[in-house]
Amino acid sequence: MNAPNLLSLFRILVTFFFILAVYYDRLDYALCLFILQGVTDLLDGFIARVMGKKTELGAYLDPIADKTMLVAAFIMLSIKHIVPVWLPVLVILKDLVVAIGFFSLYRVVGYIKPIPSIFGKITTTCQIATVLYILLAQIFFWSNAWAYNAFIFVTVFFTVLSGCHYIYYGIKTLREYRAKQSPT
Repeated sequence: MNAPNLLSLFRILVTFFFILAVYYDRLDYALCLFILQGVTDLLDGFIARVMGKKTELGAYLDPIADKTMLVAAFIMLSIKHIVPVWLPVLVILKDLVVAIGFFSLYRVVGYIKPIPSIFGKITTTCQIATVLYILLAQIFFWSNAWAYNAFIFVTVFFTVLSGCHYIYYGIKTLREYRAKQSPT
């Protein structure tokens, strides 16, 4: 257990307080907690990469902390009728498909290191930006349907695109594995 892994665990813990803040309509606190999670995410990534503190555990903990934070945010914003119900359903469905695909591939192929794709990183960035925009819009009473819809659209687009990309990568990995296993 090193500093980046502890920061990832901290982000998961902070998610609980974020959920409470949204539930009790303290979106100002929720925004601060969400920003805190983002800063600790950047910090754990910096420490892991630049200071050479990458671990196998961290390769799993960091994305789990990201997913926990974002799924909780979308679910809570949906419960409060700030985002449509189908948005967290889409985010969760994509994450489930990727997780099930990863574990299925792991059972067939054996050891597989989780490798985030560029589309996955863009999706996470879009989802974070959408949550930030929505929280800010709610706190400061911004009423801009065009901006709201643009954030939702871009998030949906990249969520679907990254899900399709991970499915493609999984199928490609499985085909390569089977090609190596078959006698020539």
